[in-house]
Parts: sequence; structure tokens; C-alpha cells
Amino acid sequence: MAHLRFTTKLEINGSKVKKFPFIITDKLKVDLLTLEYFLDLRASVAHKTLLTYAQHLTDFITQLEIGNDGLSYDDPEYKEWYEIDDNWFEEYSNELTTRYESDSDNSKGYVGQVLRTVVAYLKWTQTKGYTNNLIGTGEENRLVLSPSQSKKGGTVHPLAKKLSKNKPTSRTAPRTRWIEIVKSHTHIKSRELSARFELMVDWGVGAGLRAHEVCALTVSQLPSRKSAEDAYINEENVYISIVISKGSKPSTVPVSPMLVKKTWDFVDRERETILSHLKSKAKKSRKPFVDSDILFPSERTGKELHSGTLSNQIRRAFLNAVEAGDLAEDQIVWAHGLRHRHATNQLKGADELGIKNPERVTKQITRHKHEQTLETYTVARFHEDS
Repeated sequence: MAHLRFTTKLEINGSKVKKFPFIITDKLKVDLLTLEYFLDLRASVAHKTLLTYAQHLTDFITQLEIGNDGLSYDDPEYKEWYEIDDNWFEEYSNELTTRYESDSDNSKGYVGQVLRTVVAYLKWTQTKGYTNNLIGTGEENRLVLSPSQSKKGGTVHPLAKKLSKNKPTSRTAPRTRWIEIVKSHTHIKSRELSARFELMVDWGVGAGLRAHEVCALTVSQLPSRKSAEDAYINEENVYISIVISKGSKPSTVPVSPMLVKKTWDFVDRERETILSHLKSKAKKSRKPFVDSDILFPSERTGKELHSGTLSNQIRRAFLNAVEAGDLAEDQIVWAHGLRHRHATNQLKGADELGIKNPERVTKQITRHKHEQTLETYTVARFHEDS
């Protein structure tokens, strides 16, 4: 995962520059190409704008890194920045659109801004001679641009142009059957990592957690196996405290005892196998290994997965299901859609129990701030036959 950092020690032409951005890659090295780009831009854009561009490009580099997670350099799916194409760009756009729930981050206008920043950067790399046939108006380019209709003219990527003009469209929650099909189409071949993927999806649906909340879960947060077994016998829920949540406010979330029991089975078997491999690698390289306590650890680092990794895995599994003919293109399953499914299930359950004002109850359970946020699910639940 790439990280945005700042230096106050930069001096240009004898003058100190405050808070100048640079990007650290997942290999803990400064990304020199973006640094040169920022230095090039410093005289032509406002400092605040430069920082915004730096945030966008940090996201872009992170997306490249998580897309290559677990792939070797000779794998045909491994992508360097100069190898991306329109298909990759569209997938990145979809990932940005569905990553967050908040209107400000989830708006198509915001996604369009990020894409325009990336396009400008890639055009600069080509102008500087770092690559060729990557971006342009001709069909020989991997990223094909179209003429801009703005007063400034120039060119723009069609996706950025479209997203900047249109408001986001609401998606109905993916059906449970679709989600189960996606779980069966994971491209992950390892039994341990496949089990990890399926269980992370289950936490998204069963507890209504956002992708970054699922990734941040720790073993210490889990209710004990005995409390889960007792709750199952008594037909009760158990509860888990979500510390890393939207707005950074801790929340208590009800969880199915069966989901907790299934998770403990994973901890005792597959998670232990993942850590065993990591311990062996650390021993060979004579490095100490410390269990991070992350519930679903990365097989490369043993630490928290990036939420984009989970999002990409779900997206790839969905595309696999479409390619296999098991799902249609409009039967979309995406990371935040799991939370949509959870909210819809809660509303339907409240209806069946005859609870008065089910929207208010569901708002509390799903940790939404306003009942209006549930409007998509409120209507959609009446149109589902299962």
C-alpha cells in the first residue's frame, strides 16, 4: 500500500518549501517519478491543488499495488503503471465508485476528479519520454482519449468525462444467491486464502461491516467460542465492538453466533496455516515474526489487508461468474453491496416481526446516521421475491 508523506526540509533555489508531498511505495521506497512530477507542477498550480493531486496519485499507485498482490512479475496479469489499459481504468473507476458510502467520496464527480488527475500524470510521463503509446487519441494507445468539450479544450478520458457530468445511480442490494455464486468463483487457488475470502464476504453480509472494517478485524475482538455456542443454544446474538469505523467512532454490532463459531474454526485452522508459512519465511531470512492479531492477515506480510484488495477480489470473482455464465452483467456483486444486502435483510426481518418503524431500528443496527440513507433498501425490499 502506498503512503503519502510530506517533507519540510525541501529547499528550492534557496527557499524552503513547506509540506511538500512525496509517495512511499509498498517497498518502502520513494516513488521518484511522481516526485519529479510534483516538482514540475509546483510552479504552475496552487499548493493546495498539488496536495490534492498527490492524494489522488497515492490512491492510483495503491490500486496498482493491490491489483498485483500475490502475483509474480512474470504473471500475465501483473501490471506496471505503463501497461494499464482502458479495461484496467474502468475497473479502477468501479472500485473508486463503490469504495465508500459517503456522498462526498462516493460521488461520480469525485471519481472523475481522480481519473482526470491520473490522466494528466500519465500524459506527463509520456511527454517526458518515460513511456510511449500509453495514452492519446489514436487507437494505437492503450488508454484512448477523446476531445474535451470544456473551454480549455484539450483531451480527456471518456470515463472521466462521463463521470464528471452525471450523478451516481443507486444500485439495489445483490441477492444472497448472487453472493454465494461469487464466493464460489474466487480466483484464489489456495485453500487457506479461499477460506479467508469467503469468510470476509460473510462478515460483510452477516454483520454489515464495510470493507475496511472487515480488513481491520482482530482476533482479540472476537467473542469467545463458548459465548457463541451458548448464544446459539439460547437463540441469541453475540456482540462485537468495531473500533475502526466510519467517523472513527466505536460501535457495538450484533453478530450471528454461527458466524463467530465459523470464524474461530478459521482461526484455528486456515489462519494458523497462513501464519505458519510466514513464520517459516521469516526464519529463513533470519527476521523476527510477530503475530499482528489481524483476523484475516495478508499472506505476504501477516498484517492487515488493504480494503481495496478485498474489493478487487470480489470484483474479480464477480467477473469470473459472469464469464462462466452463472451471473448476468447486471446481477452485480461488489464490496459495499454486501452491506446493502445486510441492511435489506434487516429491514425485511423487521417487517416479518411486525416491528413498528423498521427504518429507525435498522438505522441503529446498521450504523447509518439518517433514515433517508436507507431509502434505497426501503423500497427495494418489497420487490424481492427471495
